[in-house]
Amino acid sequence: MDKSITIPPLWCPLELRVREGADVFDARSLAWMERHGMDETSLSRAAATDTGFLACSWAPDGTEEGVQALSDWLMWALLYDDYYCDGGPHASQPGTFNTIAARMMARALYPATTATGDPAFDAFASSLGDLMRRIHTLADPALAHLCALAHYQWATGTMCGVSDRSTHAVRTMEDHLLIRPSDGASILSGHMIEVADGTILHAHERSRPEVHALVQAAGILLTVPTDLPSYAREQHQQSLESNIVHILAVQNSLSVQEATYQACALLETVMEFFIAMRTQLRKDASPALLRYTDQMTNMVRGTYEWQRFLPRYSTMFGLSGTADTGAIARPETALHDITPAQTHAYAEKPAPITWWWELLSA
Repeated sequence: MDKSITIPPLWCPLELRVREGADVFDARSLAWMERHGMDETSLSRAAATDTGFLACSWAPDGTEEGVQALSDWLMWALLYDDYYCDGGPHASQPGTFNTIAARMMARALYPATTATGDPAFDAFASSLGDLMRRIHTLADPALAHLCALAHYQWATGTMCGVSDRSTHAVRTMEDHLLIRPSDGASILSGHMIEVADGTILHAHERSRPEVHALVQAAGILLTVPTDLPSYAREQHQQSLESNIVHILAVQNSLSVQEATYQACALLETVMEFFIAMRTQLRKDASPALLRYTDQMTNMVRGTYEWQRFLPRYSTMFGLSGTADTGAIARPETALHDITPAQTHAYAEKPAPITWWWELLSA
């Protein structure tokens, strides 16, 4: 298949706030990866991630050390995704990938685990261990532990993607709404924003059904919109099995452009709920919950903005086992626009998220 898509303006009426110094955070993250022995290909790809900007938009009020840790983790996560999940000899081999993922994520719980002798694995493991040590100095112990555990939720999502690729299976859209946020480390991303800000939402509020629904909606809005600008890249990498456009096209016998419009309508439905639940929660929220709803808002809005000019989505990295093609390509124009006006909503609320609306006040 060789079909391009046109992304219509995405509805996102949330306020964008960006801390100054994105380029500085980005350069420090790259130097940090280099100090831990990251290979040259990964270091060159790091220039396409713009994690300094993403960290500054996710945590505009964060501390210097916290935002740096967030930028470092984001760069680490995207390069790990490139090296193991989207390319290389394990990206379609669950038998080997699952073991690597489990061993890697164990470093989040046990940073002092000894090296293996595999230079690539040890570079990722060393940098992850260093990051977790820093998180323990920055965050409440309970939050640091949540960060460690959330790496396993992320690993489960990546395992699903590799499994799909191994058999060329295309999941349903309903399953994608459950799997894609895990594959995009949505829960861990939220925890890392708390680390950057030096805050923590305690369990009695985090466990409320309304907060769960808000977090699930934010996770979808964090991850599924990136399927749109990454479509061409994933098509080039032959990894469309877990892309919402491809999934809707196959499931509903649509052209890829029709599927793109349907995906945008679904995102508007999720955004509509996110805004309604955020408004409801803020009516009688504690200061900690108010801050948390702001953090979820920053995560969603920052991601929508970050992906519009992201070199990662306009650079055709090599297929598994082949070299990258060309230099990092920065988009000359935005990959899509942002609109403050809602244009269309999904006709039906998908099964995995129908329970959200039961929590909204009349």
